[in-house]
Amino acid sequence: MNHTETLQQLQQITGLTFSIVELTEGHEPWLPQVNQEQGRRESFIYEHQIFFPKRASAGAELAFVIDEQQLSPRERRLVDAWLDGVPGHGDASGDLEDDEEGRMRRLGRWALEQSILDEDQRVPHQLRLDQQFQTAMVPLLLTGEGLHSGQVNYALLQRFLNSYFGGVVMLIPLEDQEWFILAEEELVVGAEDERDTNTAEQMEEVLTAFALGLYELVASEWVGVFHIAVGKSITPLVELPRTVSLLRETIHLGRIFHVTEHIHLPWELSLERMIYSIPDEQRKFFVKHAGNQSAMFEDAETLTTLETFFQMDCNVSETAKRLYVHRNTLIYRLDKIKQETGLDVRTFNDAVLARLILLLYKVTKSK
Repeated sequence: MNHTETLQQLQQITGLTFSIVELTEGHEPWLPQVNQEQGRRESFIYEHQIFFPKRASAGAELAFVIDEQQLSPRERRLVDAWLDGVPGHGDASGDLEDDEEGRMRRLGRWALEQSILDEDQRVPHQLRLDQQFQTAMVPLLLTGEGLHSGQVNYALLQRFLNSYFGGVVMLIPLEDQEWFILAEEELVVGAEDERDTNTAEQMEEVLTAFALGLYELVASEWVGVFHIAVGKSITPLVELPRTVSLLRETIHLGRIFHVTEHIHLPWELSLERMIYSIPDEQRKFFVKHAGNQSAMFEDAETLTTLETFFQMDCNVSETAKRLYVHRNTLIYRLDKIKQETGLDVRTFNDAVLARLILLLYKVTKSK
């Protein structure tokens, strides 16, 4: 698409009038706006006008320009995101991002923008692969920490995922060391007739097992710390930004409330999500007034005991097995907690209260 066609489409979409100018030395402020990592140019404000840079075919630097007052900050970000998806716009070398990785990176930038703005938008036509985006697909989010630069590149990870899933999957880079994965439902949970016989609980177990298998393979292949979140099937055309937001939030909450775990599931974090939504001052107030009840979590043994006890649905025998201690030893620990805090976690009301205090303590200490 040439710059004239882009201008016409931009004006049709926004209902506003833009002009085209050639960037000269008098517009030097635009130079620092180049995003070196992504190889693209972002908008900037100069003399009360917003400039959206574009490289012309002859190599000259052009920009779509509009008065600063015509666009709100939100609208400006949306125009930036839209132009990012236009072939030939914003590429620092003048080459089109027509390869698969380039297309997926543009899609990732758009999805992140929409998820941050909390917009529920359909994938723009120029960013979608129609057939794939209208079929049911299982979403996963993979994040890494402490990876060496270039250790996990797009091509290598794509081949790895295709091999694991047994078919072609979509790999959408988001931020550094963060990848959104879409796999056809059949590759993950089996043929349609098999899926129809599964209950919701069985489907969750299948997704959990699949994510765990992927994590173990990734962790054995590369050096670093990885986290994986998996969601239930979506139709990417209409649910992509919302799902990106959900799985990013899921990993964020999982790392706060379940620091030893690497597989994070949205349907298991409902209480954590509610606790996290409480304003910070109110959380601190509650923890402060819990007094010695919150102090019990500062002891590592007590913390581990309670976390395991709640994971085992307050079952004493199963908790003792998981902790590799005698049942009487566990009962002694629970009695000690009752003596020091007044909470008998073997009763429903006290268990609920202790669980809430534990979650509030975790999120407060993470700040």
